[in-house]
Amino acid sequence: MATVPRENNASALVFELARAGLVETWASPAVLEEHADVLGDRPDFLAEVVEICRICHPLTELRIIRHEPDNRFLECAFAVSADVIVTVNTAPGHFDRERFQTVRVFTPGRFFKLREVGILVRRLAEG
Repeated sequence: MATVPRENNASALVFELARAGLVETWASPAVLEEHADVLGDRPDFLAEVVEICRICHPLTELRIIRHEPDNRFLECAFAVSADVIVTVNTAPGHFDRERFQTVRVFTPGRFFKLREVGILVRRLAEG
């Protein structure tokens, strides 16, 4: 997550699914550094992000995405065989493709249109 989710938006719901353990959230040390840069003015939220992330250590450095820091997220996704990256960062030169090999890229809004994610949202609502 590159932006701080606001209450009642799709990014906030993705975060709630992760916090509830209904989706896996992975980060590498480089991804956590990127989060620290972006969320530096929100140390409380950064601490929550760090707490819910599982840590991976990618062994391959990629240069696929034009915006270099975004490659760290892709490296992490490949290292853990992730199915999906959920991001708001879909501008040209960022995550501007729907798929990078086996990893699909969704905005939070598109992510929630997936049937299997709808099931998870219902589980979250049921508590």
